[in-house]
Amino acid sequence: MMRSWPIMICLMVTAAGAQGQSQQPTAPPRCTAPESRQFDFWIGEWNVTDQMTGQHAGESHIEKLYGGCVLRENWSSDGFRGGSLNTWWKGDGKWHQSWMDQAGAFRHFVGGLSGKQMIMTAEQPDPRDAAKHILVRLTFTPNADGTVRQYSDFSRDSGKTWQFRYDYLYRRMD
Repeated sequence: MMRSWPIMICLMVTAAGAQGQSQQPTAPPRCTAPESRQFDFWIGEWNVTDQMTGQHAGESHIEKLYGGCVLRENWSSDGFRGGSLNTWWKGDGKWHQSWMDQAGAFRHFVGGLSGKQMIMTAEQPDPRDAAKHILVRLTFTPNADGTVRQYSDFSRDSGKTWQFRYDYLYRRMD
């Protein structure tokens, strides 16, 4: 007795392929809202200087991906690597940044534009006492000369007072 099912499978696959060819592919959605472009000033190849010491702090590559919806940061400094994914989410109308690095750190920052500054804050366990939380804030400021300042501070009292973390200046690579 001959089996006919392999021929039927072949015909079904061919028919399914023919049906797929008649449908026009739809373009993937793109992030075209003006808010999706608010952080574009950070896109580029950067040499980063610690403004407190004047020393080289690292290098950063920031690019726009995924239909213009995401900024991806790749950070490197002496012996250290990390990065973030950044997006404006229309669900809450805020910018979100997820930072991860080779030390296993993870922070989820949330915020948005305040004037010309992009300000985002994350809540995380306090490294000195895991039962408590601290706020970590990032402030990105585009400067008239094309540089970008990234200032970071933290608060152990729910934002009443803030303490310095770092102050970086991003200069475009030549």
